[in-house]
Amino acid sequence: MIYKAYIKQNAEGCDYTIGCAQTVITIDATDIDDATEQLYDIIQENYTGERELESCEIYEINNVINYNLKDCYSRISNKEKNDKQKRIDELERIEFERLREKFK
Repeated sequence: MIYKAYIKQNAEGCDYTIGCAQTVITIDATDIDDATEQLYDIIQENYTGERELESCEIYEINNVINYNLKDCYSRISNKEKNDKQKRIDELERIEFERLREKFK
């Protein structure tokens, strides 16, 4: 089973706007008890003293889906191109109408 632990340190970290003091840890465990024990070891090893945590939430992940980012960015790019072309077409139509009226 896959578990995710969202942890947040006491301080804001380097810059509160980018969340330096926050992270998500992936834990591959047999059950929640195993996950909490692994998380205990991670905290003991990495998050004591100045890096002490303020909060921690553990999420049990039942299904992981890899989102197709290549398709996503391709769709975004195509939409931007289409929107740009629509703006150009509209400006050209306006210019065409202006010239047609001028040379009637």
